[in-house]
Amino acid sequence: MCLSCWNHVKPMEAPWCASCGYAFPSKVVEPERALCGPCRRGLYLFDAARAYGPFQDPLNQIVHQLKYHRHPSLARPLASRLAACFEAHREVLQADGVVPVPLHRTRERERGFNQASEIAQHFGKLAGLEVHRRWLVRMRATQVQAGLSRRERRLNVRGAFKLAPAAKASGRTLLLIDDVFTTGATLNECARILKEHGTARVVVLTVARVIRD
Repeated sequence: MCLSCWNHVKPMEAPWCASCGYAFPSKVVEPERALCGPCRRGLYLFDAARAYGPFQDPLNQIVHQLKYHRHPSLARPLASRLAACFEAHREVLQADGVVPVPLHRTRERERGFNQASEIAQHFGKLAGLEVHRRWLVRMRATQVQAGLSRRERRLNVRGAFKLAPAAKASGRTLLLIDDVFTTGATLNECARILKEHGTARVVVLTVARVIRD
């Protein structure tokens, strides 16, 4: 990616949901403890979430280059932006370990890497947090989420993950990392598995967040 593209990558702008970090399209919102619709309805199983920026040009192009055009070198500069976001929201996101959202082994083999894991590895070094790359396992190759409704996404990932036998997640606060937060279905399912196995708190940090107009 050219330098000018990076120069135009902008972070999320307030006001945002105090819980999941969704940036409200309307700026006429009280920023203190304002909650989005899904958070008011208690739809998310994770405890808090934040994203570096909205999923729009040029950030979405950079993410697509990383994922679909085999440019894992982009994970490092994206991780540095995640680290800045983490520092800005440390009070909400403080954790004692990092868990990247896994790909199924077939898709990871096809792609050559897991973009969430690549980002998490660089982020962990910058944030001083241990990265547990294999604690979550994707047991089946799910249908691509793009184009699915919120309900279809939720059903698509239901039961797709498990906790690795060697994982020591009980009693911990864990930070889930992924590239994009769309509806939160995948992150929600990961949080469900972690909490079923005793994780005390699950927080989420993603490079980008889809914002609906």
